[in-house]
Amino acid sequence: MLNLDEKILFTLNGLNGKSELLDKIITWTVSDYLIPVLLCLALICVWFIGHNQSTRYRYQLGVFAALAAMAISSGVAQLISTVIQRPRPFITHDLVVLFYKPTDFSFPSNAVAACFAIAAVVCTFNKKLGLSMFFLVGILAFSRIYVGVHYPSDVIMGAIIGILSIIPVYILRILIEPIPTCFIKVARIFRLA
Repeated sequence: MLNLDEKILFTLNGLNGKSELLDKIITWTVSDYLIPVLLCLALICVWFIGHNQSTRYRYQLGVFAALAAMAISSGVAQLISTVIQRPRPFITHDLVVLFYKPTDFSFPSNAVAACFAIAAVVCTFNKKLGLSMFFLVGILAFSRIYVGVHYPSDVIMGAIIGILSIIPVYILRILIEPIPTCFIKVARIFRLA
C-alpha cells in the first residue's frame, strides 16, 4: 500500500509528458540556478534600495540575515541528509525524470531549505517581496516533486528548516551586532552600500 508521500509523488510525476509546455516550464524552474539566482539578484537589489538611509540600513541588515539563514538552513539540511540517507525517489521507483539525477540523498531538500530561508528573512522586512519569493520557492518545491528528484516530505521538511533558520539568525545577529554595522559603514565609504 502506498503512503501519502508516494501517492502525491506518483500523481505529480504522472503529469510528465501530458503537456509539452508544462514540461518545458518545469525543466526551467526545477534547476538549481533559475529561482535561487533570482532570489540572490533580488537580495543584491534590496542591498541598494531604500527611500532613506535608515530604510536602506535595515534592508542591508536583512540581506546579511538572509545570507546567514541560507547558510544555516543548508548546513542543517546537509547534516540531516547524512544521518537519514533517504534515497532519491527515482532510485526506488520507476519515475520519469526530466532533470539530471542528483547523486546525494533526498531528505530534506537542500535547495528548498536555502531558498525558503531567504524568503522567510526577506518577509520580515519587506512583506511584498518576501511573499513573491515564497511564491517562487513554492514553484521550485513543486517542480522538484514533479520531476521525481524529491518526495513531498523532502520539500516540506526543507521549507520548515528554511523558515525556522531565522530563529538562530536573529539570536546570532544580537550577539555579533557591531560586525554587520561596521561592514555596512565601510561599504558606504567605497560606495558599495
